[in-house]
Amino acid sequence: MTFNVVGHLLRHNPLVTYDASHEDGWFDDIPKTGPENAPEFYAPGLVERIQESSVDHEICTHTFTHVECANVTNETLQWEFDKVLEAHEDFGLDRPVSLVPPRHSPPPRDILKEYGIEIVRSPRKRHSESQEAPNRVRLAWEILTGNQPIKRPRMVDDIIETYCTSFPSLTAPFLQSGQRKPHPVFRVIPKIVRRRLHRHNLNKSLTAAIERDSNIHIWTHLWETANGVQWPLIRSFLRRISESKTKEQIQIKNMKELNSELRHSR
Repeated sequence: MTFNVVGHLLRHNPLVTYDASHEDGWFDDIPKTGPENAPEFYAPGLVERIQESSVDHEICTHTFTHVECANVTNETLQWEFDKVLEAHEDFGLDRPVSLVPPRHSPPPRDILKEYGIEIVRSPRKRHSESQEAPNRVRLAWEILTGNQPIKRPRMVDDIIETYCTSFPSLTAPFLQSGQRKPHPVFRVIPKIVRRRLHRHNLNKSLTAAIERDSNIHIWTHLWETANGVQWPLIRSFLRRISESKTKEQIQIKNMKELNSELRHSR
Protein backbone atom coordinates (compact mmCIF):
# COMPACT_ATOMS: atom_id res chain seq x y z
CA MET A 1 0.00 0.00 0.00
CA THR A 2 0.97 3.62 -0.42
CA PHE A 3 0.41 5.57 2.80
CA ASN A 4 0.11 9.27 2.05
CA VAL A 5 1.36 10.98 5.18
CA VAL A 6 1.18 14.66 6.05
CA GLY A 7 4.77 15.66 6.79
CA HIS A 8 3.97 17.27 10.15
CA LEU A 9 2.92 13.85 11.47
CA LEU A 10 6.55 12.69 11.20
CA ARG A 11 7.62 15.22 13.80
CA HIS A 12 8.20 14.53 17.50
CA ASN A 13 7.87 18.21 18.42
CA PRO A 14 6.79 21.54 16.92
CA LEU A 15 8.82 23.50 14.40
CA VAL A 16 10.97 26.24 15.86
CA THR A 17 9.04 28.71 13.72
CA TYR A 18 5.98 28.51 11.50
CA ASP A 19 6.91 31.67 9.63
CA ALA A 20 5.49 30.98 6.17
CA SER A 21 3.26 32.58 3.55
CA HIS A 22 0.13 30.58 4.42
CA GLU A 23 -3.19 32.30 5.05
CA ASP A 24 -3.60 34.08 8.37
CA GLY A 25 -4.36 31.68 11.21
CA TRP A 26 -3.29 28.56 9.27
CA PHE A 27 -0.99 27.37 12.07
CA ASP A 28 -3.03 28.58 15.06
CA ASP A 29 -4.49 25.17 15.90
CA ILE A 30 -1.19 23.29 15.94
CA PRO A 31 -0.48 22.41 19.62
CA LYS A 32 2.99 23.29 20.83
CA THR A 33 3.37 19.84 22.38
CA GLY A 34 4.37 16.43 21.10
CA PRO A 35 2.77 13.05 20.23
CA GLU A 36 1.64 12.24 23.77
CA ASN A 37 -0.81 15.14 23.96
CA ALA A 38 -1.58 15.81 20.29
CA PRO A 39 -1.43 12.60 18.23
CA GLU A 40 -3.57 14.18 15.51
CA PHE A 41 -0.67 16.55 14.74
CA TYR A 42 2.35 14.40 15.71
CA ALA A 43 2.30 10.66 14.95
CA PRO A 44 5.84 9.35 14.35
CA GLY A 45 4.91 6.09 16.04
CA LEU A 46 2.30 5.37 13.38
CA VAL A 47 4.87 5.74 10.61
CA GLU A 48 7.30 3.52 12.54
CA ARG A 49 4.63 0.81 12.67
CA ILE A 50 4.20 1.04 8.89
CA GLN A 51 7.98 0.77 8.43
CA GLU A 52 8.19 -2.26 10.71
CA SER A 53 5.55 -4.15 8.75
CA SER A 54 6.64 -7.33 6.96
CA VAL A 55 5.14 -5.79 3.81
CA ASP A 56 7.16 -3.20 1.91
CA HIS A 57 4.69 -0.33 2.07
CA GLU A 58 5.47 3.12 0.69
CA ILE A 59 5.41 6.37 2.65
CA CYS A 60 4.55 9.09 0.15
CA THR A 61 3.76 12.72 0.82
CA HIS A 62 0.43 14.44 1.38
CA THR A 63 2.15 17.86 1.68
CA PHE A 64 3.45 19.08 5.04
CA THR A 65 0.31 20.70 6.48
CA HIS A 66 -2.47 19.41 4.17
CA VAL A 67 -2.70 22.45 1.91
CA GLU A 68 -4.83 22.41 -1.23
CA CYS A 69 -2.06 22.72 -3.82
CA ALA A 70 -4.03 24.63 -6.45
CA ASN A 71 -5.21 27.25 -3.96
CA VAL A 72 -1.89 28.50 -2.56
CA THR A 73 1.08 30.34 -4.02
CA ASN A 74 4.19 28.68 -5.38
CA GLU A 75 6.08 30.21 -2.47
CA THR A 76 3.77 28.43 -0.03
CA LEU A 77 4.16 25.13 -1.86
CA GLN A 78 7.94 25.49 -1.88
CA TRP A 79 7.87 25.97 1.90
CA GLU A 80 5.61 22.90 2.19
CA PHE A 81 7.88 20.66 0.13
CA ASP A 82 11.05 21.99 1.77
CA LYS A 83 9.60 20.91 5.11
CA VAL A 84 8.48 17.55 3.65
CA LEU A 85 12.02 16.81 2.48
CA GLU A 86 13.44 17.79 5.86
CA ALA A 87 10.90 15.62 7.68
CA HIS A 88 11.59 12.57 5.50
CA GLU A 89 15.36 12.98 5.85
CA ASP A 90 15.18 13.42 9.63
CA PHE A 91 12.97 10.32 9.88
CA GLY A 92 15.31 8.23 7.74
CA LEU A 93 12.81 7.91 4.89
CA ASP A 94 13.63 8.04 1.20
CA ARG A 95 12.98 11.29 -0.60
CA PRO A 96 9.34 11.03 -1.76
CA VAL A 97 8.61 10.59 -5.46
CA SER A 98 4.84 10.16 -5.00
CA LEU A 99 2.22 12.73 -4.03
CA VAL A 100 -1.41 12.41 -3.05
CA PRO A 101 -2.67 16.02 -3.21
CA PRO A 102 -5.05 16.94 -0.38
CA ARG A 103 -8.65 17.01 -1.64
CA HIS A 104 -7.42 16.13 -5.15
CA SER A 105 -6.26 19.74 -5.62
CA PRO A 106 -3.86 19.61 -8.60
CA PRO A 107 -0.37 21.03 -7.93
CA PRO A 108 1.65 23.03 -10.48
CA ARG A 109 3.80 20.68 -12.52
CA ASP A 110 6.87 22.90 -12.32
CA ILE A 111 6.82 22.67 -8.51
CA LEU A 112 6.56 18.87 -8.67
CA LYS A 113 9.56 18.68 -11.00
CA GLU A 114 11.53 21.05 -8.79
CA TYR A 115 11.08 18.68 -5.83
CA GLY A 116 11.44 15.36 -7.63
CA ILE A 117 7.79 14.30 -7.46
CA GLU A 118 7.23 11.93 -10.39
CA ILE A 119 3.78 10.41 -9.81
CA VAL A 120 0.53 11.94 -8.57
CA ARG A 121 -2.78 10.38 -7.63
CA SER A 122 -5.40 12.18 -9.69
CA PRO A 123 -9.21 12.14 -9.85
CA ARG A 124 -10.78 10.56 -12.91
CA LYS A 125 -11.70 13.94 -14.41
CA ARG A 126 -8.03 14.58 -15.22
CA HIS A 127 -8.12 11.69 -17.69
CA SER A 128 -9.09 12.83 -21.18
CA GLU A 129 -11.67 10.05 -21.54
CA SER A 130 -13.36 10.50 -18.16
CA GLN A 131 -15.65 12.99 -16.49
CA GLU A 132 -16.77 13.67 -12.95
CA ALA A 133 -20.45 13.40 -12.08
CA PRO A 134 -22.19 16.59 -13.29
CA ASN A 135 -24.58 16.80 -10.31
CA ARG A 136 -25.30 15.31 -6.90
CA VAL A 137 -27.84 12.81 -8.19
CA ARG A 138 -25.30 11.39 -10.62
CA LEU A 139 -22.63 11.40 -7.91
CA ALA A 140 -24.90 9.45 -5.55
CA TRP A 141 -25.52 6.94 -8.34
CA GLU A 142 -21.79 6.57 -9.00
CA ILE A 143 -21.16 6.01 -5.29
CA LEU A 144 -23.90 3.38 -5.03
CA THR A 145 -22.72 1.53 -8.13
CA GLY A 146 -19.04 1.77 -7.19
CA ASN A 147 -18.19 3.25 -10.57
CA GLN A 148 -14.39 3.02 -10.71
CA PRO A 149 -12.05 4.46 -13.34
CA ILE A 150 -10.44 1.36 -14.84
CA LYS A 151 -7.70 3.36 -16.53
CA ARG A 152 -4.03 2.92 -17.22
CA PRO A 153 -1.87 5.64 -15.69
CA ARG A 154 -0.48 8.07 -18.24
CA MET A 155 2.33 10.56 -18.56
CA VAL A 156 1.22 14.21 -18.53
CA ASP A 157 3.97 16.81 -18.84
CA ASP A 158 6.53 14.27 -17.58
CA ILE A 159 4.43 13.45 -14.49
CA ILE A 160 2.69 10.07 -14.13
CA GLU A 161 -0.99 10.35 -13.21
CA THR A 162 -2.74 7.36 -11.60
CA TYR A 163 -6.53 7.73 -11.60
CA CYS A 164 -9.04 7.21 -8.83
CA THR A 165 -12.54 8.16 -7.74
CA SER A 166 -13.11 11.52 -6.07
CA PHE A 167 -14.81 9.63 -3.22
CA PRO A 168 -13.24 6.84 -1.10
CA SER A 169 -13.58 3.49 -2.82
CA LEU A 170 -12.05 0.87 -0.50
CA THR A 171 -14.60 1.99 2.05
CA ALA A 172 -18.17 2.84 1.08
CA PRO A 173 -19.49 6.40 1.61
CA PHE A 174 -22.98 4.92 1.93
CA LEU A 175 -21.91 2.98 5.05
CA GLN A 176 -20.72 4.30 8.40
CA SER A 177 -17.37 6.08 7.94
CA GLY A 178 -15.35 5.93 11.12
CA GLN A 179 -17.86 7.05 13.74
CA ARG A 180 -19.84 9.18 11.28
CA LYS A 181 -23.20 8.05 9.93
CA PRO A 182 -23.75 8.08 6.16
CA HIS A 183 -25.81 10.75 4.44
CA PRO A 184 -29.58 10.40 5.10
CA VAL A 185 -30.13 9.70 1.38
CA PHE A 186 -28.26 6.41 1.80
CA ARG A 187 -29.75 5.51 5.18
CA VAL A 188 -33.14 4.78 3.63
CA ILE A 189 -31.55 1.66 2.13
CA PRO A 190 -31.29 -1.21 4.66
CA LYS A 191 -27.74 -1.62 5.99
CA ILE A 192 -27.56 -5.28 5.00
CA VAL A 193 -28.33 -4.29 1.40
CA ARG A 194 -25.68 -1.56 1.44
CA ARG A 195 -23.07 -3.98 2.81
CA ARG A 196 -23.81 -6.52 0.09
CA LEU A 197 -23.73 -3.76 -2.50
CA HIS A 198 -20.26 -2.59 -1.45
CA ARG A 199 -18.91 -6.16 -1.50
CA HIS A 200 -20.37 -6.57 -4.98
CA ASN A 201 -18.93 -3.24 -6.19
CA LEU A 202 -15.40 -4.05 -5.00
CA ASN A 203 -15.40 -7.49 -6.60
CA LYS A 204 -16.95 -6.13 -9.79
CA SER A 205 -14.22 -3.48 -10.09
CA LEU A 206 -11.42 -5.97 -9.56
CA THR A 207 -12.94 -8.33 -12.13
CA ALA A 208 -13.23 -5.48 -14.64
CA ALA A 209 -9.59 -4.52 -14.17
CA ILE A 210 -8.53 -8.14 -14.75
CA GLU A 211 -10.73 -8.61 -17.81
CA ARG A 212 -9.56 -5.34 -19.38
CA ASP A 213 -5.92 -5.98 -18.43
CA SER A 214 -5.89 -2.48 -16.99
CA ASN A 215 -5.31 -0.61 -13.72
CA ILE A 216 -7.43 0.25 -10.73
CA HIS A 217 -6.44 2.58 -7.88
CA ILE A 218 -8.54 1.98 -4.77
CA TRP A 219 -8.22 4.28 -1.78
CA THR A 220 -9.64 5.42 1.54
CA HIS A 221 -8.76 7.37 4.67
CA LEU A 222 -7.70 5.12 7.54
CA TRP A 223 -10.19 6.72 9.92
CA GLU A 224 -13.05 5.60 7.66
CA THR A 225 -12.13 1.95 8.23
CA ALA A 226 -12.38 2.27 12.01
CA ASN A 227 -15.66 0.51 12.71
CA GLY A 228 -17.21 -2.93 12.60
CA VAL A 229 -19.18 -2.17 9.45
CA GLN A 230 -16.43 -1.32 6.96
CA TRP A 231 -13.53 -3.45 8.15
CA PRO A 232 -15.04 -6.96 7.62
CA LEU A 233 -15.80 -6.01 3.99
CA ILE A 234 -12.25 -4.70 3.50
CA ARG A 235 -10.75 -7.85 5.02
CA SER A 236 -12.83 -10.01 2.69
CA PHE A 237 -11.78 -7.95 -0.34
CA LEU A 238 -8.10 -8.13 0.62
CA ARG A 239 -8.43 -11.91 0.69
CA ARG A 240 -9.90 -11.79 -2.83
CA ILE A 241 -6.96 -9.64 -3.95
CA SER A 242 -4.52 -12.09 -2.38
CA GLU A 243 -6.17 -15.02 -4.15
CA SER A 244 -6.04 -13.17 -7.47
CA LYS A 245 -2.37 -12.42 -6.96
CA THR A 246 -1.63 -16.07 -6.14
CA LYS A 247 -3.34 -17.07 -9.39
CA GLU A 248 -1.14 -14.48 -11.19
CA GLN A 249 -4.24 -12.62 -12.37
CA ILE A 250 -3.04 -9.30 -10.93
CA GLN A 251 0.03 -7.41 -9.81
CA ILE A 252 -0.02 -5.18 -6.74
CA LYS A 253 2.16 -2.08 -6.79
CA ASN A 254 2.52 0.97 -4.65
CA MET A 255 2.77 4.33 -6.41
CA LYS A 256 6.58 4.40 -6.33
CA GLU A 257 6.79 0.95 -7.96
CA LEU A 258 4.14 1.88 -10.50
CA ASN A 259 6.07 5.00 -11.42
CA SER A 260 9.32 3.07 -11.88
CA GLU A 261 7.65 0.41 -14.02
CA LEU A 262 5.97 2.91 -16.32
CA ARG A 263 9.07 5.05 -16.81
CA HIS A 264 11.27 2.05 -17.59
CA SER A 265 8.75 0.70 -20.10
CA ARG A 266 8.75 3.85 -22.21
